[in-house]
Amino acid sequence: MQRSEKQAQVKELTVQFSSLSAVFALDYRGLKVSEATTFRQKVRDTGAGYRVVKNTLLKRALSETPLAIMEPYLEGMTGLAFTESDPVSLAKAIYDFQQDVPSVAFKIGVVEDKVVDQKQFEALASLPSKEILQSQLLSVLQAPIRNLFNVMQAPGRDLVMVLRARSGQSS
Repeated sequence: MQRSEKQAQVKELTVQFSSLSAVFALDYRGLKVSEATTFRQKVRDTGAGYRVVKNTLLKRALSETPLAIMEPYLEGMTGLAFTESDPVSLAKAIYDFQQDVPSVAFKIGVVEDKVVDQKQFEALASLPSKEILQSQLLSVLQAPIRNLFNVMQAPGRDLVMVLRARSGQSS
């Protein structure tokens, strides 16, 4: 690769990585080609991307972004899985793939400019999806209104039940 090509690639990577919400560095040593293809597809299905770049170029590109804190972990074979929007879905996809193919190993991650270690990565992967969290939040927000509505209906409902009981006694 020519020097100008390397500089262009570093510039492209810098632009790409400066707008990401989450990046996970993975060691893919021992991964078969078919497994790599499957992994890339699973990552793509979450709306994320996966890229393998030479560590020297990657270190140069990351040095100008908030992801520079990953630099010490960029040794050996490193692939980067990244997303602009949904780190939970990406973490789930990686974690699920790791369960089937242990040759993919988590090295380090950065989510919203904060370092994520193995334990935090597993916790992130165990979170419910964004849609489920939104529905749970909506349910929590609706609960007070629902309870108020039930309280307001109670006197009328109680009156009807008393009248029914009374009419049943007189017959």
